[in-house]
Amino acid sequence: MNLDKEILFPHSPDASTIILACQRQNYSASVIARAVEDCDAHVLNLNVLASLSEAGELMVALRVDHRNAASVARSLRRFGYDIIDVESPDYFNIDAEEARSRANELLRYLEV
Repeated sequence: MNLDKEILFPHSPDASTIILACQRQNYSASVIARAVEDCDAHVLNLNVLASLSEAGELMVALRVDHRNAASVARSLRRFGYDIIDVESPDYFNIDAEEARSRANELLRYLEV
């Protein structure tokens, strides 16, 4: 059977890809899904890769339905997974004006 890659991995502009690593005995799809869902995201694809990390750990490719996967990556780290790579449309896309606005809001909050 010859399946087109687009069938398994349809393009989605609002999705992010995370590559994580873990020891084989620590791999659990349900724990990974729980870590993702703690950030109000959903798992779109979860695939165990054939290659191993440099440390010999199992590598997992994960697609989630968030444009900014930073919170999902932090959640996965809290659950004990090593984050190898994050490909996200908005991962580092905070403009200077938004950052300044958030900093000013924090300073106003701290003054109260």
